Amino acid sequence: MKRSIYKPVLAATTLLLFALACGLPLPTPAPLATVDTAPLYTQAAETLVAQLTHAAEEIAATQQAPVASPTQAAAIVDTPTPLPTLAPPATPTPFPTASPFPTITPILATATPEKLCNAARFVEDVTIPDGTRLNPGESFVKIWELENVGTCTWSEDYELVFSRGDQMSGPDSLSIDQEVAPGDSIQIGVDLIAPTSKGEYRGYWLLSDEEGETFGVGSSAKSAFWVDIEVREVNSGIVYDFVANYCSATWQSSARTLPCPGKGDEPSGFVRRLDRPEQENRTENEPALWTNPEMEDGGWITGTYPAITVKKGDRFLADVGCLKDAKKCDVLFRLDYKIGSGAVKNLGEWNEVYDGNITRIDVDLSDLAGKEVRFILTVTTNGEYEEDEAFWLVPQIKR
Repeated sequence: MKRSIYKPVLAATTLLLFALACGLPLPTPAPLATVDTAPLYTQAAETLVAQLTHAAEEIAATQQAPVASPTQAAAIVDTPTPLPTLAPPATPTPFPTASPFPTITPILATATPEKLCNAARFVEDVTIPDGTRLNPGESFVKIWELENVGTCTWSEDYELVFSRGDQMSGPDSLSIDQEVAPGDSIQIGVDLIAPTSKGEYRGYWLLSDEEGETFGVGSSAKSAFWVDIEVREVNSGIVYDFVANYCSATWQSSARTLPCPGKGDEPSGFVRRLDRPEQENRTENEPALWTNPEMEDGGWITGTYPAITVKKGDRFLADVGCLKDAKKCDVLFRLDYKIGSGAVKNLGEWNEVYDGNITRIDVDLSDLAGKEVRFILTVTTNGEYEEDEAFWLVPQIKR
């Protein structure tokens, strides 16, 4: 019932207000000549206010809201409720920019490790590279080049000492016989003899100081350096290998006594081992000696080897020639010998130039059988020195 009363009143009121707001003309009542209309308007307004008040009370009662005053009721009807202002769409909150992962600084020791007093660094095998093939019972000299990388000077009382493995008739210890300051290098050699049975052999060596404390190579200076050889079959026939033992010889040039091995560029002459020599006509897979005379007109180089006992049927064998690209090479090769304190005697001489060919040397040594002979290899510049890079390929005495 309440909704049926409310709706007609509200509709009528709304229509009246709409007409007033839009300025529509209201129907003009027929004029009455004698009637005073003011009271009528006043009564109509009072009636309308009463109706609005009643309607507002009903709405408030229905919605359980406070009852509005007549003035408030009129305002509710007279003033249209404005549409709610829509807020602009909220700007989406951007995802937070990910902070880059912090750089992780590795925890490292910044302090430089303290250097050891006694420490060595292996530089090279001067003679007898690993795997060198020798005859049963053959004598040879093993030479290592070592650098002093410690803080203490090696005195003459420091020694080369055998550590373990195959001793090959070597001494238990051997004095180095010279001072070696930190940063300097030394060539240390020891006389050894190959075992008499075929096989592979390796002996390990260290150094020791005045107190007998041993040291070697590696980061902790505890690792040994070694000599490694292979003993051939007994019937291989090779009595002496001039390449394997080249630093056991005394090398001289027309300028001075030469170190062994040389660096390969000394004007005073040098000798070096070549494991894959590039010759004027081919590359070999067998070792050779590069014997370069003094770089002067008429210069020469010579190597005098330790004495060996010659037997009947022994022969000296070698190929000789010029190295690759030494196109102006012109040299004389000589094989000499000396017995005891006697005079130097010649066994042969061969001229070799860069012509794409090499010379084979084969000398019968039977006339020297039973004698202790020191053999001498010599190369001489034939006139002017120009690229006189000469080699002896596999020089050896074969039985």
